[in-house]
Amino acid sequence: MTLLEKANWSTKIDKSMMRLSMPATSRRTLLAAGLAAAALPVASPAKAAIVNNAVIGSDGWLYAAWDEVRRADPGKMRQVVNVVHQAMAMMRGAGIQVAVSLTPIKARIYPEFLPADFRTVPDAERRYAMTMQELAKDGTLVPDLATAMASMKKAYPGQLLFLKADTHWTAIGAETCAIELGKAIKAKIQLPPSPRPGVAFDQPALYTYEQNDLAELLPGAQQEAYPPQQYWYRPVKAAGQNALLEDDSADVVVIGNSYMQPKFGFANILSNTLNRPVGLSWKIHRYGPYRTLLGYLESENFRRQRPKLIVWNFRESDLEFLPDQSGIWGPNVMPVPKFLADVKKAVS
Repeated sequence: MTLLEKANWSTKIDKSMMRLSMPATSRRTLLAAGLAAAALPVASPAKAAIVNNAVIGSDGWLYAAWDEVRRADPGKMRQVVNVVHQAMAMMRGAGIQVAVSLTPIKARIYPEFLPADFRTVPDAERRYAMTMQELAKDGTLVPDLATAMASMKKAYPGQLLFLKADTHWTAIGAETCAIELGKAIKAKIQLPPSPRPGVAFDQPALYTYEQNDLAELLPGAQQEAYPPQQYWYRPVKAAGQNALLEDDSADVVVIGNSYMQPKFGFANILSNTLNRPVGLSWKIHRYGPYRTLLGYLESENFRRQRPKLIVWNFRESDLEFLPDQSGIWGPNVMPVPKFLADVKKAVS
């Protein structure tokens, strides 16, 4: 049984949240209790507007303009995947297995709130599946997280998997994907027995997410229309949420962007699902998946304790941008040959 199947807890939610009591129940029932239990409002027709890269949708939804859905470039994606394959081959050659956590963009999971002139075209609709297939061609484990999230959304449409006015997912979205990835790892990747168990959790707690990074792109007066959101998350028992950041003995390590930060719980849930310690190394998305990977491979933690498995996190839209795309990665840009040479040097 999973953690969620064993769950037995109760809580009260006031004002905008309905009162609920949770007996021992299934994973899906627990997720259904996660956020406000009220169903999402029916999408109303949206007037198209893009302000400072914030795409203004309907019913309080904002999207990132850089998560382009009006076009896609399969040729560029294959070029990027080829570079990723080369880096992963170097890690495998050094005895490190690699799995990819491919995070779908918000517009894929919640397209119904997009404005009229920011609708998904067929090439972009196929992008996630095509990228997953290309990544898997060398045998890389790439679970279908988009389907897992779509299934959860369909089963519990009132429970948000993404924050409405922010680029990030909620802890329920992270948990859905971490469990799916954990199940795939257990089925497909051989890991040695762990001398230590995975993390355990305290009672779920309500977290108020104050930031709303997409709303912050709007003029001040407009920002007030996008209030903070709340979601349930699972605090790590006793050791605290940052325990994974301090654990240099884990033989599974998640390398990723701000979707992986502890307040969303992805690495914690993966640790619990695998029942073994999981390390975490993350940086904000502006660093990019290439610089973030190198930062870990060149770290003292990596030199002291090489992992058996690296989970390399990409957002769906990352895989149309090479490491040398200065308009995307800014000061973290680097030539492709340098990236590959630095990976080889770090693992050899």
